[in-house]
Amino acid sequence: MKKKLLAVISAALVASMLLTGCGGGSKDSAATNDAAATDDASKEDAAADDASKDDAAASGDASNAKIGMVVNNSGQDPYQTSYYDTMNSYAKEKGVDLQILDPKGDATTQANQIQDLINMKCDVIIVWPVNGETAVASVRAINKAGIPCLTANTNVAESGEEFIKCYVGPSNVEEGKQSAQAMVEALGNDAKIVEIAGPAGYTTSLERSQGLQEGIEGTNIQVLDSQTGEGNREKCQQVMENYLVKYGKGELDAVFTFDDNAAFGAWNAIEAAGRQDDVKIFAAAAGSYETVQYVKDGKIQATAMQSPHFDAKAALDMAVKLAAGEEPAEFYNYIETPVATPDNVDSLGLEEW
Repeated sequence: MKKKLLAVISAALVASMLLTGCGGGSKDSAATNDAAATDDASKEDAAADDASKDDAAASGDASNAKIGMVVNNSGQDPYQTSYYDTMNSYAKEKGVDLQILDPKGDATTQANQIQDLINMKCDVIIVWPVNGETAVASVRAINKAGIPCLTANTNVAESGEEFIKCYVGPSNVEEGKQSAQAMVEALGNDAKIVEIAGPAGYTTSLERSQGLQEGIEGTNIQVLDSQTGEGNREKCQQVMENYLVKYGKGELDAVFTFDDNAAFGAWNAIEAAGRQDDVKIFAAAAGSYETVQYVKDGKIQATAMQSPHFDAKAALDMAVKLAAGEEPAEFYNYIETPVATPDNVDSLGLEEW
C-alpha cells in the first residue's frame, strides 16, 4: 500500500512540474493534485479494509469481534454456572473479545447491562433473558442500535422475535413434552401428579409447563397442583414437603419438575418421608452431569439431557457467524436433548461435562 501511495504521489509531482514548465500551473493547482493523490490513496486503504472484511465474512472468521452477552444467573445452579464458564473459556479459545455480564436473576439489572453493551458498540449481543416479556424492550433497543442480536438458551417473548436474528438452545417445549410422554409410558393414563414449576415469568419455565400439558394431552392424568420452586433447590424441597403432607400414600403417583435442580430438592423431601416407592420423579430437563447417576439409581425416572457445554458453544459459534456478516439459515437452532431413563441412560453415550 505504501508503494502504491508513493507511486501515486510521484505521478502527481511529475504532472505538477510539467504543468508549471508549460506556464499552466500554480502552487494552488499543485496542492490540489497532492490532495487528490492522498484522497485516492485513502480510498484504496478503505477498499482494502472492506475487502478484508468481505474475506472474513466469506470464511466465517470474526475472531477479533467484540461480542457482548448477558446471562441469567450463573451462580443459581450447576447448569448456568457451567454455561458461564464454558462461554468464557470458549471465547478465549476462539480469540473473541467477549464482554459477558450477569444480572443475577434481576430483569431490571439485565436491561441496564444490555444498554451498557450497546454503549460499548459490540458487534453482536447475545441475550439469555431473565424474563421473556421484559426483555422485549431490550432486544428492540439492540435492533435500533443496528447491532445483530440472538437469544440463547431461553427465548424472548414472541412479540420480541422480530428484533432478533435467531434463537440458539434447547426446545424447552419439546423437552417438557418428551419427558411427560416418558411419564405416561411409565405410569399409564390415569396417574395423579403435581408439578414443581420454574421461576414465574421465565420463558423456559412457561415452555416446559406447556410441554407437560402437550405430553399428557389425550390421557386421564390429573395435575393436582402446580407451584413454583423459584429455581431454588431448597425451595423446591419445601414445595415437595408440602405436597407430601397434602397428598398421602395412594393419592399421588409422581412429581413433574422444571429441571434436575428441582428434582434433587424433590428427591430430598421424598426420601426423608420414606415415599420413594410410591412417588416417582420426572424432570423436564437436566443440565447437570450428576443427574446421570440419579437416573441410573432410579431416583429420576426420565429427563431430557441438556449439555451446558454444547449449549454455550453453539451460541457463541452463531454469534461469530453473525459478526462475520452471515445470516442464520434457520430462526430456531435447537441443540440435541435426548431423554434418559434408567433403561437407556447407559446406551446414550453422554459425554461428561
